[in-house]
Amino acid sequence: MSQSGLWLKKVDSDSLDSNADKSIWRKKSCKILLYRLYLISMGHFFIDFYGNVLPGLMPAIAKNMGLSMTLSGLLFAMLSFTSSWLQPVFGYLGGKFNGSAVPAISVIISAVFMAMVGAANNYIFLLIVVTLAGIGSSLYHPLGSVLITNLTPKNQGFIMALYITAGTVGMTMAPISAALLKNAYGLRGILLLGLPGITVGIIMLIYQKSLKGSYVSRTAINSKTEPFQSKFKYLILMVIVVGFRTWTLSTFTMYTGMLFVSKGYSETAGSGILSLLLFFQSIGGIAGGFVSDSIGIKRTLIYSSIVSIILLIGFFGLSGYVSLICLLLGGALIQSAFPGSVVLAQSLYPQNPSMATGLMQGFTFGMGGIGGLFTGILSDALGGNLYLAMMSTVVFLGISLTASLMVPNPEEKKISGKSEIGVNDFTKGC
Repeated sequence: MSQSGLWLKKVDSDSLDSNADKSIWRKKSCKILLYRLYLISMGHFFIDFYGNVLPGLMPAIAKNMGLSMTLSGLLFAMLSFTSSWLQPVFGYLGGKFNGSAVPAISVIISAVFMAMVGAANNYIFLLIVVTLAGIGSSLYHPLGSVLITNLTPKNQGFIMALYITAGTVGMTMAPISAALLKNAYGLRGILLLGLPGITVGIIMLIYQKSLKGSYVSRTAINSKTEPFQSKFKYLILMVIVVGFRTWTLSTFTMYTGMLFVSKGYSETAGSGILSLLLFFQSIGGIAGGFVSDSIGIKRTLIYSSIVSIILLIGFFGLSGYVSLICLLLGGALIQSAFPGSVVLAQSLYPQNPSMATGLMQGFTFGMGGIGGLFTGILSDALGGNLYLAMMSTVVFLGISLTASLMVPNPEEKKISGKSEIGVNDFTKGC
């Protein structure tokens, strides 16, 4: 057996008699948890990185190809379709077949096809490679989220927040990285962006058997006979709630760079502001994981919606640094409820959590793509007034807030067990 195989070998805590042995087992278990968390989160980083390369390049692509807002929005809509709407299908298949190599392969798919954007010399080819790049995201997200929640039963909101934040950091770095690389080498330089993702995908292939956790939700064990229909209405409700929040975030992700360029900023500055917005979203995701573990996902959804609506109104109504601060804080609050929402969706359908994740993430991200296309069409209808078109997002946040009032508020269940290692354990020095 290889050294890595010996290191990852499962340890039975019940067979350890002395306190010293238990301490050794605990440290080794924590190392295994952190190792798996790192690999899965690194894959998520690159999946979301490649999913957000396009926004940083759109000002240059639209200028070079002479694209209207509608054609620009169509690119995002097709990327959204393959990266989002297909997630329930792949989630269902993943729950049935559970291929351990799929997460690694999906990272490679996203890296290869998104890098080919740099070789696109016409709109049709660009549309094809962007559409194919989205398949990697659709494959990864349902399985990756389930792999994360299977790591440990404790503090799952925080664990999910770390995983999601890794993706958000990737989103943060993508626009500015793509813009800087384009400025240095031209659009052909984007071909180089595929190399890191391909490398990480190969590493994940080598260690694919190490990614699965040993924890299995007791809710899943005790709920095998519970009909899916009894919880389906709540899943749909969560899709509506989170979907319109994603509608808003996606609109700003797609058009923030173009909005600030239209105000006279440089393309690099516009991409930098977008990266800053995505960075604040990552902070909101981590904070939201803590908050949802503490006060529950329903309260997190309601409170963050109210404050984010006020902040976005401030962004559109004010100017200067105050307006920018309102945008950044609003983005953080909208993102804050997403980690807990994914965990709640999985608890609503524990028989196949990857399908529940696919429904949740796929449909909500899909709504985000529709939101981007809607904003582009509305902007063209308003004579190219992108600023006014983006103001419509406040209305959809209001719809999300209203639906949040009907979200179920499940009781927290404490899970005990000698072999369960949670966030509180390894954050205390294990």
